[in-house]
Amino acid sequence: MVNTTVDNLRSRNEFWKYFFNICQIPHPSGHEAALRQYLQQSAEKCGLSCRVDAAGNLAIDRLAAVGCENYPAAILQAHLDMVPQKAPGVEFDFLHDSIVPVVEGDWVTTGGKTTLGADDGMGVALAMELLTDNSLQCGPLRAVFTVSEETGLGGAEDIDRDFLKADVLLNLDSDQPFTIGCAGGSRLSGAARLPQRAVSDQYCGVKFHLTGMHGGHSGVDIHLPVGSACCVINEFLRQLPAVEIAAVQAGTLHNAIAREAEVTAAIPAGLWENMSAVLDGFNAKLNEIYLPSPGKKITLSCEKLVSPPPQVLTSEAQVQLLELWSNLPHGVLETADNATVTSCNLAVVEGSAAGEWKFILLGRSLYDEKRQAMMNDAVCKLQNAGFTAVIDSEYTSWRPCWDSPLLEFACRIYKELTNSEAQKTVIHGGLEPGLFCGMNPRLQMLSFAPLTQSVHSPQEKLNIPDVEKSRVLLRTLLERLNEMPAAQSR
Repeated sequence: MVNTTVDNLRSRNEFWKYFFNICQIPHPSGHEAALRQYLQQSAEKCGLSCRVDAAGNLAIDRLAAVGCENYPAAILQAHLDMVPQKAPGVEFDFLHDSIVPVVEGDWVTTGGKTTLGADDGMGVALAMELLTDNSLQCGPLRAVFTVSEETGLGGAEDIDRDFLKADVLLNLDSDQPFTIGCAGGSRLSGAARLPQRAVSDQYCGVKFHLTGMHGGHSGVDIHLPVGSACCVINEFLRQLPAVEIAAVQAGTLHNAIAREAEVTAAIPAGLWENMSAVLDGFNAKLNEIYLPSPGKKITLSCEKLVSPPPQVLTSEAQVQLLELWSNLPHGVLETADNATVTSCNLAVVEGSAAGEWKFILLGRSLYDEKRQAMMNDAVCKLQNAGFTAVIDSEYTSWRPCWDSPLLEFACRIYKELTNSEAQKTVIHGGLEPGLFCGMNPRLQMLSFAPLTQSVHSPQEKLNIPDVEKSRVLLRTLLERLNEMPAAQSR
């Protein structure tokens, strides 16, 4: 794409106007109110009715066009919140600063500085464009915008069931036409206060920094050779002789693969002289095994502190901690037909200078019973090591319906538009239809959206040509929904 700028795109159509306006409004999980207010005001200016439920989810209703009153009632569904991730050294406040998009060829990105929020600003923009288009000829249409999706599908879990009264739901939060199922997920938190002691004599204080790892979505990217900073830093600490650990910070979000880690520790003064050689060997191995962040190298560096940390873990506590850390699950645990079935993301490892330690894991599986068994095993490991362990959030899988009339209809329309067969996929990420199917069993659902890459990381990007394809597909599906086999009108 030649000489395309953000301003060019903004003037191209209403999708891009809404998308870039969404970028200007801070909306990380738990802070969606300003974005919700903007969308509500935009809808009400167009004469649309709005409701907000107790959880903070927004429903916007549009009446059927003349002559389309007996079409099946449809819901366009997306989530309001975004994952806040920034690259090392980038100064950015996700509660107050606007995302700054840039155009790079066929992609909208942030230049690798922060997450873009295409997940799921693209879905919100797709829905708003159609809701406010007076030329759209379709049946009763509702947009449902949920909150707190990225922190455990909280908005979907607590949604007003009346919001889901319809015949068809199109979830606009996956980039495959069409996604018809997803994994369920469980978030596990473990915490303990570990005993400490004074640093050994003749030890110096050091701080290790692990940077340059690729990161990514903890579901759809978990099979890639990106590695986890949580696991890599554990491997290094287990190899380092006589290290005394004071504090650790690895990973930040349960649904993102950890990209960075920092460890405050003490080492024998003599080891400091050889540290450069130790790190060179370890870094060479890391860059052979793992895919780094674009344009960077994976680097574990070390700085010498002015003085040792005042307290470190006792020897026994450190041995037990590193053993537990190594035994907690991470990565792909089961596959079938080259697809991930069950996985776990060791997302966060935190240890404070005061001896407070925490682990956060996110387990996923297409089979709820396998996910529950995996997480129960992790709970036992944490408890046996003296940690409290709580599964504080979970959601069910969305089991695919391969013979759905909606799927048959959507695949036919897709082939007419593209002269190619639609893919029918089940993804390893979590999607809100997994919860909705139990709330309205008669609701037929599928998911699609424009192509994105590297979501939940500063490399996140949105494909411009695919936006145009998705806009045409979504509009056509709505305007021809009366052709759906065995359609049940409202």
